Amino acid sequence: MKTKDIFIALVTLFSVNSYAQLLKHTFDEKGETYIQAGIRGQFWGRYVATNPGTTINKEPVSETFDFSVRRYRISFQAQIKKNLFFYMQLGNNNINQKTIRSSDVRLLDMLGEYTFSNKFKLGVGKLSFTGAGRFVDIANGSMLNLDPSVHQLFTLNQLDDTGRNIGMYAKGQLGKFDYNVSIHSMAIPTDAQVTDFNYSRKYTSLGYSTYVKYEFLEDESNRTPYSGGVGTYIGKKKILNIGVGYGYKSKMFERTVGANKTYDDHRNLGIDFFMDMPISAKNNAITAYLGYNNLFFGEDYVRNIGVNSIFDSSGTSFNGGGNAFPVIGTGNTLLLQLGYLLSKSEKNNTRYQPYFGWKLADFEGLNQSVNSYALGLNVYFNGHRSKLTFGYHNRPIFDATTKKVDSRKGTYVIQYQIEI
Repeated sequence: MKTKDIFIALVTLFSVNSYAQLLKHTFDEKGETYIQAGIRGQFWGRYVATNPGTTINKEPVSETFDFSVRRYRISFQAQIKKNLFFYMQLGNNNINQKTIRSSDVRLLDMLGEYTFSNKFKLGVGKLSFTGAGRFVDIANGSMLNLDPSVHQLFTLNQLDDTGRNIGMYAKGQLGKFDYNVSIHSMAIPTDAQVTDFNYSRKYTSLGYSTYVKYEFLEDESNRTPYSGGVGTYIGKKKILNIGVGYGYKSKMFERTVGANKTYDDHRNLGIDFFMDMPISAKNNAITAYLGYNNLFFGEDYVRNIGVNSIFDSSGTSFNGGGNAFPVIGTGNTLLLQLGYLLSKSEKNNTRYQPYFGWKLADFEGLNQSVNSYALGLNVYFNGHRSKLTFGYHNRPIFDATTKKVDSRKGTYVIQYQIEI
């Protein structure tokens, strides 16, 4: 291949807007009815300083480096008539050396929606309106950092499928208020989930959730379930919101007290603040998110999660193996995200955005707070359509006996994202 051909190929890779237009077809001159497709992939190279006692295929490891596909999405949406909308999303997460042979294309979302007015839209299907916070419906193609805050969801892969369940919802905009409310059937827990986390199979009650935000400046879209979960607009909008959400399911957990079984409800109350806006003529911009959640999963509930795990579940610490640490539990959680978009360059369109993330959780089942943080840099070649991210995450390691922090470990990630 000639040098000129290589240059053209690279320019094409980082300038994918023209291809995006090929995936949309309009049926009227105004573009009010259309069918559109989208494709997105996120690719990871990662170094992990592993938790004590970690093994891979029973072989002890203290550190690892691996490649993976963190996420891929294939989406379709159609405005069939002015008042009838259809949305479907396929894909999967965590295609790595452990899952590469078993990974499949999964139906993540599929819904139909009827618009009575902008104030009231009614939809049904497999969907993600299932928790208390802005990032329940995170638009993972526009995240400020590398991963979402999964504690705002109901259970994440326990009584759901990748945060989704089957149900119905209502949403709309009432003046400056934007709302959604949903009711959904929860997935039946597996034997392991019943044993490990005391989920109850006896009661098959529905789950309920709602999230309402007040938009002080520009309105955000609520077209798809993820339109209002943007992590950063990269200086393109002036957004200032305050939101409140609540998730509830009765008798989600069971435990034995004496000779009797006691059932606990699940509750998740969330309050959050989001700001994203340019602050200069050169389009410098700030992004800020602050969220508080009070969660109840049952007595002393704590769940360790290791993102994109290639490890055995073994480990000598409370965390377990690999990169796992306490992420979800009964108690209070505070999440902070900050980003600063540097000014536009006169030489090219590449933008740079350093970011910081901090999470503090006080779980009843631990004897010390969970304090983790993230640092990183987003490099935008073509907005979110072509983006490179360098990220570092630092997590606490809890002693299995004292349930207090006795050390800390880190993870480095380089991610490339492309979307058409």
